[in-house]
Formats: sequence, C-alpha cells, structure tokens
Amino acid sequence: MEHRITRPVPALSAAVAALALVAAGAWAWQTASTSTEVSVATAVDEFRDTGVAGIATGDAPAPGVYSYAASGSETAHLGPVSIDRDVPSQARYIVTTTPEGFQAELRISAEHIEAVRYAVGSRWIRATWRRVDVTFLRIGRDDRRPLTPAVPAIPVRPRVGQTWDVAYSAWKLRTTGTARVVRRETLVVAGTPETTFLIETRTRTSGAHGGPRTERMWWAPRLGVPVRLDNDMSLEGAVGYRSRVRLDLTSPSPAR
Repeated sequence: MEHRITRPVPALSAAVAALALVAAGAWAWQTASTSTEVSVATAVDEFRDTGVAGIATGDAPAPGVYSYAASGSETAHLGPVSIDRDVPSQARYIVTTTPEGFQAELRISAEHIEAVRYAVGSRWIRATWRRVDVTFLRIGRDDRRPLTPAVPAIPVRPRVGQTWDVAYSAWKLRTTGTARVVRRETLVVAGTPETTFLIETRTRTSGAHGGPRTERMWWAPRLGVPVRLDNDMSLEGAVGYRSRVRLDLTSPSPAR
C-alpha cells in the first residue's frame, strides 16, 4: 500500500511570511538608522538645474555648492520607540541667487534638508522663507512656508554685543527668541584665516510640533556664508525629534 506524506504547506507558508516580515522590518529599521550623504556631483547638478546661478551682488555670497565637514546625530521618537542616526561626514550648502538676495539650501543628508531665502538690505540680511524636510523610514513632510514678517537674521555690519529680537510665524507655528553677536573670532578655512562673528540665536517654536532651538553661527562677512554652524534642536509632540549637528566649511570656493 502506498503511503502519501502530507506536508504542512499552509503552516510553512505562514512561517516564511513571518520571517519575511521580520527581515523587512529589520531592513527598514537599519535603513532608518542611517543617513545618505549628498555627493558634490549631485548637489552641483541640482544647482545647475535651477537656472538661476547668477552673479553675487552686494553682500550676497558667491553662488555654488559649498562643502562642510559634519558631525552629530539626530533622533526621532514615537512614545517609547526611538530611531537614532548619525549624520554623514560631509554636508552640502547650495547657494543660488534670487531677485531679493539669495537662497541657501543646507543638505545635511538626503533625508535632512533645510533651506532659507534671504533678502539683502543695507543693514540686515532678512530671512523671508524657509523649508524643512526631514524623513525617517521615508516618512516625513516637505514643509515650505513664508516667514511673516521677514526676520532680521544677520547684520550686514555685525558689532560685538549687538542684540535683536526674533519673532515670526510660519503658518500656524509661532517662533520667538533673541539673537546676539557674541564675539569676533578668526577661523582657518583650507589654510586661510577668515574673520568671523559668532551669532547665537535662541528661539522657541510654539504649536503642536514645537520646541527650543539654539543656533551658533560663525558668519564670515567676506564670504557671505557660515564658516561654522552648531545647531541644537528639540521638537515635542506626538512625534518628537532631537538633533545636535556641527558643520565646518572645508573650502571658501564653491563648486559649480
């Protein structure tokens, strides 16, 4: 008599499916815990595609792609679950001209982009618009808002001890704080000494997704870009976020 062996196919299929889900979850978690560096070539291609390279005027920086040595980390958390990742060792700062001044887009990574548009006046460089696009597990929101009113961000002629108020709205979010020129300091960029002014800005954003932010920027008037940036930010809410990032300019000449 022939005996037929019946294999537990449904049970085996369920086990394989479960293992696939575990593997997919592990892959997604590992992906979320890493950042993707933006290459110089990619940044230059995007800079050229804007079609507004232009020529720097007045106190605006030379347009192009500036590179920064980067260090730090960022964390997203939902309740007791958190995802931590280090930033790549290089960041890109893409400067393009605008009718009022310039736009600076900071690409800390492919998953973390911040941009600001500036209007250059006789006394102030004012921020008029900002973009924030931070993603984890490919989830996030590319938020682009005008700032009302335009914010005094950088004095055209900084003076040590100078202070000013920071207050603006971006849609439903209200940000308030203070800024001051802390000191004058010489930093070396690619072997060349650069005169900088340390501008420290402390703000707090209110709303469903708000929190404190401290930005320390070593601004080089001759170059029109930061030589060093040190940002510490914390956002509260259903999905929290914390980052501490330092950037150091590696060359005063932008790539084009």
